[in-house]
Amino acid sequence: GCGNEARKLEGTPDNQYNDHSHRYPGRVALVDTDGNLLADVIVRPPKDGEGVVSYLTPLTGLTSEMCLGDDAKSLQDAVKIITDLLPQNAVIVGQAIGHDVQWLGLTPGKDFGRMVDISSVFRQRLPLNLSKASEILKRKESGDLPAESDSNDTASDEYLGFATKYRHFSLRHVCLNMLGEDIQSGVHDPVVDAKYSLTLFHKYRNASVTQLRILRDGLHRAPITPGFAQEKTPVIDGVCLSALGYPYKRAARKIWRWYSSKRVAKV
Repeated sequence: GCGNEARKLEGTPDNQYNDHSHRYPGRVALVDTDGNLLADVIVRPPKDGEGVVSYLTPLTGLTSEMCLGDDAKSLQDAVKIITDLLPQNAVIVGQAIGHDVQWLGLTPGKDFGRMVDISSVFRQRLPLNLSKASEILKRKESGDLPAESDSNDTASDEYLGFATKYRHFSLRHVCLNMLGEDIQSGVHDPVVDAKYSLTLFHKYRNASVTQLRILRDGLHRAPITPGFAQEKTPVIDGVCLSALGYPYKRAARKIWRWYSSKRVAKV
């Protein structure tokens, strides 16, 4: 997306604006079940880019010329292109696809049937506190705690007896370890992301619970795959891509204030 850091642009609908990252969609892509490209739309920012801090080019591959060019569409037009292509019973597949659905303002049951989030399929469930979970399991084995739970939901924390959390893996990490493909070593391409999300979906859609547990455990044990911010740069044009960028930005502000004070003192 295009970085609109630190302010909400006038006229941007609330459901299409992220107060945490202050970004706006820059490109929307859609492929069919066989990976054939149906749509690849560059989105024109509101007010012809007025107030855009950065197009995050090293990450998105987008430039001001592309986003303000004749082929760029408004977000409303981009949404119409997508919705016209989607049948009402469509199954939308993608990495953290809920964010895309929210940005585009799509409604399940109206614009499409349902969605499958690849990040949820391969997420690994872990104890929130490993030492506490270990202690509870030991006490259950010794008989200090009842082995059975009052809860009938075997997947609940109450049934387990301890709190849990989920570790979500990036699409790059999953593809690297399960397909042997490194798909996001540079610019993130939504067409490539869509195609590989479908590849994973088709390959493991009929996997058993046991098979998925083995796959998730393998992803959890695999070496960490660095994200763009860690591998390339955490800051682009002053826009922080992750928490890694804030120390750099704070340091830069301190240096600028120091430099400005010295310059004023000389005058």
